[in-house]
Amino acid sequence: MAFPGRKPFTEKSASKIDEVKLNQMIRERAYYIWESKGKPKGQDQKIWLQAEKEVLSRVRR
Repeated sequence: MAFPGRKPFTEKSASKIDEVKLNQMIRERAYYIWESKGKPKGQDQKIWLQAEKEVLSRVRR
């Protein structure tokens, strides 16, 4: 039985959930890197890519 207004669970929705979680993990890591570097301006992309690399290396293990 499905709940009103709720989509049924599918593999596609499962991958979307994983994508959302992954994005949140990267965002949080980027924030901590940014904070630890003294909140520099103009390094957004560099910090995001560093966070993405770190998170993906942990997730792929």
